[in-house]
Amino acid sequence: MAATGESTKVKQPDWHQPVNAQEVPALRLLNSLTKTKTPLVPRTGKKLTWYNCGPTVYDVSHMGHARLYVTIDIMRRVLEDYFNYDIQFVMNITDIDDKIILRARQNHLFEQLKGRTTAITGELVAQVDDAFGSFVAQKLGRFDASLADASAVWAAWPAFAEKAANIDAVPGAVDDPKLPMHLSAAKAAYAAMASAKAALNGGSAVDAAAAQQLLEGARDVVMPWLDAQQGHAVTRPEIFRELAAYWEGEYMKDMAALNVRPCNVLTRVSEYVPEIVRYVEGIIQNGYAYEAEGSVYFDTRSFDGQRGHHYAKLAPWSAGSTSLLEEGEGSLGAKLSGKRNPADFALWKRSKPGEPAWDSPWGSGRPGWHIECSVMASEVLGSCMDIHSGGIDLAFPHHDNELAQSEAYHECQQWVNYFVHPGHLHIEGQKMSKSLKNFISIREALEKYTARQLRLCFLMQQWDSPLDFKASTMDYIIGTEKTFNNFFTNVSAYIEEWKAVALKSSGQHQYREAEKELMQSLADTQAKVHAALCDSIDTPTAMRELLDIVNRANIYLGAQSTPYVPLLENIAQYITKMFKVFGLVNDGVDIGFGRGVGDGGEGDTVMPYLRVLSQFRDNVRELARGKADHKQLLELCDRLRDEELVELGVMLDDREGGRGKALVKLVDREELIRERDEKRRKQAKKLAQAAEKERKRLERLALGRQKPEEMFKVGEYAGQFALYDDKGIPTHDHENVELAKSRRKKLQKEWDAQTKRH
Repeated sequence: MAATGESTKVKQPDWHQPVNAQEVPALRLLNSLTKTKTPLVPRTGKKLTWYNCGPTVYDVSHMGHARLYVTIDIMRRVLEDYFNYDIQFVMNITDIDDKIILRARQNHLFEQLKGRTTAITGELVAQVDDAFGSFVAQKLGRFDASLADASAVWAAWPAFAEKAANIDAVPGAVDDPKLPMHLSAAKAAYAAMASAKAALNGGSAVDAAAAQQLLEGARDVVMPWLDAQQGHAVTRPEIFRELAAYWEGEYMKDMAALNVRPCNVLTRVSEYVPEIVRYVEGIIQNGYAYEAEGSVYFDTRSFDGQRGHHYAKLAPWSAGSTSLLEEGEGSLGAKLSGKRNPADFALWKRSKPGEPAWDSPWGSGRPGWHIECSVMASEVLGSCMDIHSGGIDLAFPHHDNELAQSEAYHECQQWVNYFVHPGHLHIEGQKMSKSLKNFISIREALEKYTARQLRLCFLMQQWDSPLDFKASTMDYIIGTEKTFNNFFTNVSAYIEEWKAVALKSSGQHQYREAEKELMQSLADTQAKVHAALCDSIDTPTAMRELLDIVNRANIYLGAQSTPYVPLLENIAQYITKMFKVFGLVNDGVDIGFGRGVGDGGEGDTVMPYLRVLSQFRDNVRELARGKADHKQLLELCDRLRDEELVELGVMLDDREGGRGKALVKLVDREELIRERDEKRRKQAKKLAQAAEKERKRLERLALGRQKPEEMFKVGEYAGQFALYDDKGIPTHDHENVELAKSRRKKLQKEWDAQTKRH
């Protein structure tokens, strides 16, 4: 090229900034402080500080706990693993509480009584009788005047129990949801005492075993009676700590079984008492609390409306609820005095005999319920946090009191930026309660359903809405799980087949219109799932979108003789990735729910399969040598498919009416066994119904052979009648009393029916 004499500057062509054709939604969270979905804005970069109200550990964890803590776990996982926030997650354990104190004292005193009881004595029966009278008079006296006097309860009880058999007939029953529970306790105690009194009168044994049976039968009435008599003498701190430690351990086991991610920091009230004392002192110094008779109360009037403060931010409409305020003070705290205003609540409670106690500037006492969370959250997270969560039943007064005392201590207007409250759980449309006999512990639920199925149930319900836990819901959940599992196993089987031919080419590509359409469906699903999770972590919509792409993929599979396996693999991997986010699948799984198999050696893994293969070969050879019918060979193949391979977690899916190659799938062994057992159960039910149908047919045949004029003289009627008319229909009973017209009319109908059968 000739030189021009001028330097020519070579430039790249212009580059055009891309324009996103689809608006990317921002993450919003339903905030209980506004009752609206507000944009989630961390205080610092991508870091979120989060405090979650943990359990009060005094009893077994139930399905209400499962709904709360699994739901919070799902939300946390979405924010951590999907939106990639760095979360410092703090949870408390309440191990100082009125419920714990009462339960620990009662258990301790009851076990002491059992330990020193070696026989049924008049003294023991008198004690249980006294406990029974006190319990019934206190819990049931308002329903019947005859029960109001504890000394007269034993004589009055049978008549009341008969009336209460129909609980709707008890006046005022609808106003006391615990009535069925109290009735049950009283009935059990009465029956135990009746047996003991009969034993004392010479009817049966009065040994140690009989005495223990009496006490166990009357446990629920004896324990509160013992506490009222001797509770003040229980002073050893370890008695209260041992109960809390035991139930904390049981709670942790339940959470591990539900695959709930552990918190980053666990706090216990008993370990923060010095910090609580200093915190209460700070609130007093700021002018928002006062001491009265050894207790310290938060002064709601000096706080509300002063210096920019507001009381009851979460539920201002509940601020005047006497019942909620009293419940918030606890059953032991209700007896404290010295409050200036009804809405004031205890920051520090003066300890009475029989309660754990710590030294303080105001005397021996213990922390109030609400103060614990304020102090522990402040100690770990500082003067402000991003997210606070807990059950909706705690919104008022517990969480509102938390906010008030924390903002009073820190002299700030907003201690928590986002408050989230998962909804209630009901059982078959009713509030879960021992009194309604619909109480389900987590372990009872896990005996019937898997942890994955329970998590799926919670995922399919919006986290802030009530959830009705019922059999029909779980049937749908199990069906949903099966839909996903079948898709995963099908895709995995296709992948294994495809690996063998992946490098072969027919000369034509397989990315056709159907594949393009399915790929677009996957992209649409990913966008919709993202939008759903941005919309206050809307997991029900996200799950529906994942189900939809599975259905589209299944339709594609049904229409293609040679499906494009990499596309199916992409879909299955995306769903698995989302299931990992939701906590349905653990890490290390590429496609599917995972099999849950341990890391054994190669021999341990392979040998069970080799044994089945060897046994099948032996059976085939034996049948072949005996020139067996082909039907026996097919039965042997069916047994391999339906029995031996099921135990190994292998599914053979026959194709083309059983004439083509079976699709080999690796499936969760327990799931396969459950399906097999369910199939057996249905088959057994079908056979039982057929047998019952045949029995009734033979019964009708036998009945039809009986002459009508003889039917009332034999069988079930033998000896019942003395005289008969000319057709053999009875006219007089066995005492020669003439039968009523209504009875004769009924017998006439039976005679007419037998005449037709004969």
